[in-house]
Amino acid sequence: MRLNRKGQSLLMSYMVVLILSMFGGTFLTHGITATKHTEVRRFHAEAFYLAQGALEDASRQFTDAIANFDIEASVTRYPDTGTLDINYTATSSFPAGAVVTAFVEEAEPNNRVVQDADGMNVIVKNYRVTATAQHPINPGITVTLHQMITRRLVYTFQHAVFYDQDLEMLPGADMNLTGRIHSNSDIYLDTHNTFTIDSEYLHAAGNIYNERKDDGSSLAGEVMIEVAGSPGTYVGMNNFDSNDANWVNDSQTTWGGTVKTADHGVGQLSAPEVGSIQNGGFYDTKAGLKVVNGQIVNSSGVTLIEGVDVPVGTVTTTNSFYNNREGKWVTMTDIDMRKLAGYEDADADGAPSYTNNLPANGLIYATRNDAGVGQPGIRLKNGKKIERSGGVTVVSDAPVYVQGDYNVIDKQPSAVICDAVNILSNDWDDTNSFSGLSSRVAAETDVNLAFITGIDATTPGGYNGGLENYPRLHEKWSGKELEIRGSFVALWESAIATGAWAYGGSQYQAPIRNWDYDTDFANGDMPPFTPWAVEADRGAWWQE
Repeated sequence: MRLNRKGQSLLMSYMVVLILSMFGGTFLTHGITATKHTEVRRFHAEAFYLAQGALEDASRQFTDAIANFDIEASVTRYPDTGTLDINYTATSSFPAGAVVTAFVEEAEPNNRVVQDADGMNVIVKNYRVTATAQHPINPGITVTLHQMITRRLVYTFQHAVFYDQDLEMLPGADMNLTGRIHSNSDIYLDTHNTFTIDSEYLHAAGNIYNERKDDGSSLAGEVMIEVAGSPGTYVGMNNFDSNDANWVNDSQTTWGGTVKTADHGVGQLSAPEVGSIQNGGFYDTKAGLKVVNGQIVNSSGVTLIEGVDVPVGTVTTTNSFYNNREGKWVTMTDIDMRKLAGYEDADADGAPSYTNNLPANGLIYATRNDAGVGQPGIRLKNGKKIERSGGVTVVSDAPVYVQGDYNVIDKQPSAVICDAVNILSNDWDDTNSFSGLSSRVAAETDVNLAFITGIDATTPGGYNGGLENYPRLHEKWSGKELEIRGSFVALWESAIATGAWAYGGSQYQAPIRNWDYDTDFANGDMPPFTPWAVEADRGAWWQE
């Protein structure tokens, strides 16, 4: 039978449709498969990025825990059991949110001490961070990443002077300063007499200027800086500073590498992670002993009773102290450090009448919240010898006053962290605090302490007092020596003691300042709860 042309055309159309349908099914199947592969690849990529973010977060939690003394710096595993849960906020991609588990474990058993390019000791140890991400939409897809990190501990007290802001040093009387000096910003140097910097490390992450910051003027004296590699050889600044067109090269020729600025590649150093000094904050919660409004509370929360647990007069309240710089009376908590160690006034060394109540962990927190219109203050007295091996760190949210020789017999690593620090000489008498300066004549005094405290800010025409007034003075020191061996660290502005600095008049007259770095700190012999900068340098990573 012959088909007409119309029939042939219809048959051909059916055959084309059949063939196209067959190819269409193949194309559709291939398209679905390709879509699934694309989706799987996307899920794997998303899980990978979740795990990668968890590596970063776990490293941060690890370093924060060390900085806050929540874990030992050389812990073998963090957390000690189980894992960290890294929670992600729900997004349009992950409507249910996501949780990634992670942990950190040591990759070597011991710390290593290395020196950086500036000769500072850094304590390093390698760790491995592991993070496993399960995709929240497709739980069958998991990604595990590993990364090596080098935990670096940089102790705070490795400089004679460390400022996280501008450092100003404009002493009126003669001043000698030894040890490393560093500012994370600019340094302003000048003097009315002779200021001797006995150091081969004077670094600024900004510039160094031989002038005042507040008005740009120069003083009549000379700043003498030691030449690197030539102990005892000093060259004056003589108005030579970062403003000079040949500063970069000529400064190195002049001082042999002692003086360096940002132009020489000096960068900012990591500032220490200092916990809150406020009542209820980090140091309050970590303290082994607290003194609150004159009451002594031990680590068990028991209030110590004078005459029963400690000698009478261990902690007293004084309202007869007038601070001329602040123009305010101070409600003062007096802490007798020798009595706190159990000694009555007449007790011989080694034979205290009471138990030594200096805290086992070496941390004392002291505060007052009842000063009214005056100012709160914490005063450390009778501290010539610190009766605790390993020293004591005293922390307060208030200004701290150190009266008389402190920590000079069998020196122990000790520190004060506070709103502002004040030094009173061996001859200080409260009854003269409101009298004229001639009634407040100082005696030579020695102090061995590291400090972390607040300073005031310099404003145009308003000098903050500089490093020379970092320990605030209240007496006529003329011709008398104030010797301090320790470290001066400035990280914030004072919140309570904000009175303006003023030389002479009713406030004070300057001592001969002999301030030295305590080289025991460079060997790691640090005060209790010394904060440090904790860093995690990231290394190789890989995927299972």
